[in-house]
Amino acid sequence: MLQEFIDKNFYRLLLFTLIFGVIFYDTIGFAYTDEICSLILFILYLKYIFSTPKWEINKMFIITTAVFLFYLFYSFYINSNTKAGIITDFVIQYKPYLGFFCVYAIKPRISPVYKKLICEICIVLGFYLLGIGILYLVYPDSIKYTLKHPSRLATAVSIVSLLYLYCSNFTEKDKIIFVLLLLTGMFSARSKFYGFFIISVALLIFTSHSSKIKINFKTITLLSITALLVIAFTYKKINLYFLGGGDFVRYDEKIQDTIARAALYFYSTDVFIDFFPFGSGFASYATYASGIYYSDIYNIYGLDNIYGLTKGDAAFISDTYYPALAQFGIVGVILFFTFWGNLGIQTLKKYRISPKDALLALMIIIFFLIECTSDSTITHNRGLFMMMLLGLILSDLKRAQNNYQTKVTINKSHG
Repeated sequence: MLQEFIDKNFYRLLLFTLIFGVIFYDTIGFAYTDEICSLILFILYLKYIFSTPKWEINKMFIITTAVFLFYLFYSFYINSNTKAGIITDFVIQYKPYLGFFCVYAIKPRISPVYKKLICEICIVLGFYLLGIGILYLVYPDSIKYTLKHPSRLATAVSIVSLLYLYCSNFTEKDKIIFVLLLLTGMFSARSKFYGFFIISVALLIFTSHSSKIKINFKTITLLSITALLVIAFTYKKINLYFLGGGDFVRYDEKIQDTIARAALYFYSTDVFIDFFPFGSGFASYATYASGIYYSDIYNIYGLDNIYGLTKGDAAFISDTYYPALAQFGIVGVILFFTFWGNLGIQTLKKYRISPKDALLALMIIIFFLIECTSDSTITHNRGLFMMMLLGLILSDLKRAQNNYQTKVTINKSHG
């Protein structure tokens, strides 16, 4: 009855995290919801491990944990920051991967009855987020009292929409509802959301009438149109972050956060070079902990004079994620993209077995790759929920693969 215990408690935890760790997280103002959820997940994981005779531990989980521990001791060795800062950043950076691997390991199942209830909850939450979006359009300051920032409206909408699609029957009606729920994110006016929306709808159209991924003229045309639309809607940010060449030195009140992000991107190349190959260590660059326990690196490179990156007022210091990879050096960059690339490849390989699960997994992977350009969502509360959902979907995909292989084996034995 272990699986029944896991399933019920995971369902409760999923709803708790959705309501208090995503939708009302900023409204309530309790900042430790994701830490509590991570701890409960880890307890469920330990319960599962010690209750199974083989003590099944995922090798990728062990490797990932070993990598983070290496960087923890490396950070202590080079004194990248204070011990408190290093440990704080270690916990923040490791937390999403812990959530992902715990869910993937315990293999929870959500019953059809609970899935139907979650779909209804997602629709209600969709209307709530729509109200916030419309009010924000009319009275922009209203967002401060609910989600704090329009970018969080975009991520909350993405989560609710993907969770709905996962729990739905994946009918044409469900797909339309998914797109309608996702449309609310347009009120956020975030370029990265525009990109995610375009790619998600394109993937939905591309996979609607086929259980196989085919590379032909129609596919190439659709991919080309999708790419052009994404570039058109995100070009300004791409130009500033990746092509601007240090155009952050000008001061503009309207784009203060953008200036800070561009500066972090620009100087990350120096950090990569100066701290080759393992990086500058935890709590040293472009992370929340590096701002709270103010890193010396900001003084060394002159970032301490840029608005939002100054000591005591580092509001924009963790407003992006890719520059934070400088903490882990070129080795960390390779490991990061190897992790996500491996998930993407394994998902594509299993697409034929379960198109719905594969599609959702790809959407979440793309969500993170886009989000990391201008937000550190992956290390925040909403990032934890997405990682939990990804772990849930990939565990379903693995189960579907095992069932498929069992059927093939049976058919061969009877053949």
